[in-house]
Amino acid sequence: MQKARGFTLIEVMVAMAILAIIGLVSAMVLSQMLDSERVSKARHEQLSELQFAMVTLDRDVRQMVIRQVRALPEEGRNFYISNDADLIDSDSGGLAFVRAGWSNPDMMLPRSELQPVVYRVREGVLQRVYRPFVDDVSGDQIVQDLLTGVESLEVSFQDAGEDHDTWDQPNRFPDLVVVRIELESYGVIERWLLTSGDKPEALP
Repeated sequence: MQKARGFTLIEVMVAMAILAIIGLVSAMVLSQMLDSERVSKARHEQLSELQFAMVTLDRDVRQMVIRQVRALPEEGRNFYISNDADLIDSDSGGLAFVRAGWSNPDMMLPRSELQPVVYRVREGVLQRVYRPFVDDVSGDQIVQDLLTGVESLEVSFQDAGEDHDTWDQPNRFPDLVVVRIELESYGVIERWLLTSGDKPEALP
């Protein structure tokens, strides 16, 4: 009668080493897959944010109207668009103007269809800020976070094929608003936004 032959200590140790290596490799592959999924998800979310922010900005710029704001100094009344970061209270660049087309069916709400809008950067977030009334100087405002991971925002203008760092032509708009946003994940994104051009002064 033959005796049953078991595993030797060396065979057991070799088997355990092989299983440990397989487990380690599997854990590394799983960790890399999870990291890739997180990075992919984060980039997808930021891409969705970027698309929404650009659509919103493009819509607002196309609906800009020539509208005086009583809160501005008297000498600035004839200027209807600004990229002054200090005036806008932005960490990096910005854009301010008044837009039309703010839905108010049958004028049921106690406001006009005009909306003062500011785009600014605060702590790496592109924000859209607006007030309920164009001539409201109370300081009440609504802040909408549009895009995270913003390293810088730069706004310039083009008119008749010429570049302008600031817009100092009274009573009219530039042909284009040029927006450059630097993102942590995507680098510099540049959009050229078409304005409505010259328009008569909108009534409140």
